[in-house]
Amino acid sequence: MYGRKGRPITDQDAHDISRVEELSYDLKIREVMTPGLQTATSKMPISKVLDILRIHRISGLPVVEEDKLVGIVSLEDIVRAMQNNDLGAPASQYMTREVVTVASYDSIVNAIRTFIERQVGRLPVLDENRKLVGMITKGDITRGILVALQKDYKEEEVRRYRASHLFEDINSERTT
Repeated sequence: MYGRKGRPITDQDAHDISRVEELSYDLKIREVMTPGLQTATSKMPISKVLDILRIHRISGLPVVEEDKLVGIVSLEDIVRAMQNNDLGAPASQYMTREVVTVASYDSIVNAIRTFIERQVGRLPVLDENRKLVGMITKGDITRGILVALQKDYKEEEVRRYRASHLFEDINSERTT
C-alpha cells in the first residue's frame, strides 16, 4: 500500500492517520448521499427543468428513462439553452450523456477521488442493480464527516464521564 507521497506506508504513517481520514474509508456513500431525488425525463422541456432546479434549490437534475439514468442537466446546461433562446427544447438536447457515477456501497474516499479526478459538482449514486438511488456532493461528504465526528465526540464524552465517576462510586461504597 502506498501513501500520499508515493512511498510505502510505514507504521508511523499509519499512526498519523487522522480520524477524518479513517472516516473517509469507513463511511459508505449511501450513509451521506441525498436520497429521494427529483428527476427529469429526456423529453421534459428545459424550462420545466429550470423550474424544478429553482423550486428545490438544486444545481443539477438526473435524467431518467424507465428507471435508467441516461443523463444529467446542470445549471451550466440551462445557461447554454438560454443563450440559444431555446428553453422549450427537450432536456435530451442539452443534458450530459456521459455521466460519471459512484456506487452506494463504496466508501466516500472513492467519491472524493472521483470529484478530484473528474472535476464534477455532483455524482449520481447507483445501487448494485445500477438503479439511481441518490446524489452526492462535496457538501454531503463534509456534512457526513462532521456528523460522524460529532457522534465520536459525544461517545468519548460519555466514556470520560463514566471513567471519572467510577472512582466516586468506589468511594461511596467504602463510606457506606
